[in-house]
Amino acid sequence: MPSRRGFSRPPRILIASNQDHSLQELESFLSRHGYAVHRLYAGAPVLEQARTVRPDVIVLDVKLADRPSFDLSRTLHDDPLIGVSTPILLLVTGHPRRQDRLAALRAGIWELLPRPLDANESLVKFDAYVRAKLDADRVPKQTLVDDTTSLYTTEGLALRARELILQASRHNTSVACVAFAPVLAVEPETAGPRGSVGAGLVRRAVDLLKATGRHSDAIGRLGPVEFAVVAPGTNGVGAVKLAERFRHAAHAGTTGDADAGPGFELRAGYEVVGNVRYTPIEPKDLLGRAARALQLARAEGKWIRASGERP
Repeated sequence: MPSRRGFSRPPRILIASNQDHSLQELESFLSRHGYAVHRLYAGAPVLEQARTVRPDVIVLDVKLADRPSFDLSRTLHDDPLIGVSTPILLLVTGHPRRQDRLAALRAGIWELLPRPLDANESLVKFDAYVRAKLDADRVPKQTLVDDTTSLYTTEGLALRARELILQASRHNTSVACVAFAPVLAVEPETAGPRGSVGAGLVRRAVDLLKATGRHSDAIGRLGPVEFAVVAPGTNGVGAVKLAERFRHAAHAGTTGDADAGPGFELRAGYEVVGNVRYTPIEPKDLLGRAARALQLARAEGKWIRASGERP
């Protein structure tokens, strides 16, 4: 097998499709260009094979006979040996509707690949996805996840945001970042010692974010009591609804901890890019603008504020 230029090892691709006749040529083409191709004809063995092979890219057929492709995508992303940084692409027929693209995005699908596939164009796409995967693999895992909360660190959230921005671009849709800060509903002096209040507030906010977040959301910690949610396929209206959902959960006591302590409110700020394909944005700018909007919301006494909103 020839080496693939620019890669330290042959990139690995796992393809699951029972459409044999339409993919044989692509398999041969990828093999000739340095890819290690692993082929399956059903969805059931994909997770086991992916754990063994550790592919750099996974391609699923939208019509796998034995398992829904969206469910399989979620299962793969939830597996710690595969994870959200492994690009999953979906083979489709015809022209998907907007709601189909959003559903795929929220299932963790990075891009839809309409048949018939152009081999040369596919190779360029796969190379780009492999590079993104290898870049993510090179970052030490301990720098990506906060030890205290198990949420993404700021660095980890920025890396995940870059992946979600890329996915949103491929799906020709929006991306939003909503920053949150919990605020006690009672004065600190009536709620107990300051240290215990602060630690308890962070713990309860983290529990709330984990319980209320969607599968497609990326949640991280920006500061001592500041958090952010990056949501692909979410416009301005959706960002406000997302914030309202978290706020209502805080009021309703979603975490169910009767001994948690005094109630808390949420403050929020958000940034939205309506179509990242036409208006690219750096992850640090997306996070930074949302964090700045949160700061202004707190200073102005608002519960939520858009980054471009006037005082």
